Amino acid sequence: MRTALDLAEKQALPLDLKIMLTQQRIREWVREYGVDGVVCSFSGGKDSTVLLHLVRELYPDVKAVFSNTGLEYPEIQRFVMSFDNVDIVRPKMRFDEVISTYGYPLISKEVAEAIYYARRIRTPDEHTNRREALTGNLEGRSQDVNVEREREREQNKHRAVQENRAIRRENDKILRARRFLTGKQTGNVWK
Repeated sequence: MRTALDLAEKQALPLDLKIMLTQQRIREWVREYGVDGVVCSFSGGKDSTVLLHLVRELYPDVKAVFSNTGLEYPEIQRFVMSFDNVDIVRPKMRFDEVISTYGYPLISKEVAEAIYYARRIRTPDEHTNRREALTGNLEGRSQDVNVEREREREQNKHRAVQENRAIRRENDKILRARRFLTGKQTGNVWK
């Protein structure tokens, strides 16, 4: 899992290095999927505008896609439409329709977790167990839930270790790129 320190290190990189690393990542995607297989998500905000600019500097024919949910400001919609080769997609149901059909999503993580585990409890007295799980009263019936939670914790630990290894490899690449760009390379040995 990435940390605040990882973010701070990347933010501290000089702009030209950030641009070079981004361009390298773009080239890798196009090499893997081809120009026709790469699409740039474009919201019309500052970050996606910069990304689209960087992509199209290298590959002018890459398509962009804008998701018009109906909540975007008219100025953003006009700005997006000023670009060429942008597909505009719309959800099947507008946000106001989602709210009127399903209600506003006001669920906390604690409630979501309780519901997650309550749905997995299976006994003859299912409704009572679900009610107990939602209220946090799982005395005597929590053994299966605890086993499942422990299994998930172990899987999450394993996943975190794998992610940390991947992040360390990426950080090493960034450091090597920084050393290369600053001329601190001698042959194949990094200083």
